[in-house]
Amino acid sequence: MAWFPLEVDDENITWTFDIVGLLAVVGGSAIEKYARVITASPLGNIPRLLPAPETMLNTDRPKRLPSVKDVHVYGVYNGCKVPELNFFADVIHRVDDMKAFQFKHLRITHKTSSPKDLENNQQGQAARNPSNDAIISLKSFHLLDLVTYLSIAMTIALFIWAGFQHDAVAFLGLGTMSLSTSLACMSAQWRPRLPVRTVRGKVPKGDVVIKTRTGAFIVVKCPEEVSRELYTGTEECEYVYDGRVYQCLLGASTICLMAAIIFFSNCSWKIQIAVGLAYIILNFMYWVLALLESPERMWNMKARYEIKSIESVRKENYTQVLWKAIQVAEEVNWIKKTDVIPGTKQWEGWLAEAKANLVNEQWDAEKARDRWMNIEESEIKNELQKLELEAMDLEH
Repeated sequence: MAWFPLEVDDENITWTFDIVGLLAVVGGSAIEKYARVITASPLGNIPRLLPAPETMLNTDRPKRLPSVKDVHVYGVYNGCKVPELNFFADVIHRVDDMKAFQFKHLRITHKTSSPKDLENNQQGQAARNPSNDAIISLKSFHLLDLVTYLSIAMTIALFIWAGFQHDAVAFLGLGTMSLSTSLACMSAQWRPRLPVRTVRGKVPKGDVVIKTRTGAFIVVKCPEEVSRELYTGTEECEYVYDGRVYQCLLGASTICLMAAIIFFSNCSWKIQIAVGLAYIILNFMYWVLALLESPERMWNMKARYEIKSIESVRKENYTQVLWKAIQVAEEVNWIKKTDVIPGTKQWEGWLAEAKANLVNEQWDAEKARDRWMNIEESEIKNELQKLELEAMDLEH
């Protein structure tokens, strides 16, 4: 007896591929990672082989995109406070990649916004929203598209091979599995919808400060419309199919998936080998895709927004990076009633002194902090009064 069975024919079966049905439904973790991009792509509905198509069969579709927790967003002028960072805002900032005490300064405007629009908005007038249909689209081409094209080509090749083998059961298996993938993607087909301000009138500037759990800060200068779309508003998932149509697609996809597994288990062994190898290759491609590109980077943010990075530095401690954020934001009121600084009288005094030195590049924030920490609470009121008198003298 040979060490390994080498003959592959219908008369003398030496390899068994009854696990081909299992191969068709493994790889769910990789598919789940790209599920939102797959179902938002125009290529998603094309019938083809897809590892673990049951991943798309979600009876509880989320109404919101996933946000980043432990990140706080503060409106510099409008007083908004949001305890999380929206999905598309994180596509821009990637806060998980920021190091402790890192500082970034960006300016974000709508792509069609003119300098005059931005100036008017900063003066308190509502700039015209460039589109009443606030939707973020995918990039015109990305690596996931390449994987999709390859999977379509592999599916067509398997159909041709099944024809050469005169295997009608293989045709049914490939057809029902491809149809199951198409129906599953259609049932979850969606597009993102951003909040749009419909009431026109004077509004404060939309500048925001983002604070991470590790003490990193991002200051974003932007119009109020951009601030609402990316930071203070709520992103929504707008699904193409709802109600009975959605339920029918879901049910039909499930039935096709079960039928495909039965057909695959009863087609010729050569077809089973080919289909098994196809799923192994597809799973490998999605695994490599996960290493090369994250799904967040497949969204085309620059089609709607003009994103300009002005500064990126890393400070030595929290006081330094906080003072940098205050200087760039040109305001301290956003810090009050937040957890940005401890709620002690000493820090209240430090904040008052910081406000008085907004335009003073030589002010030493750390030295001032140490001085305030050594002042007794009974003396802080007098120190604050001195600061108010000094501010009044400067105004006069």
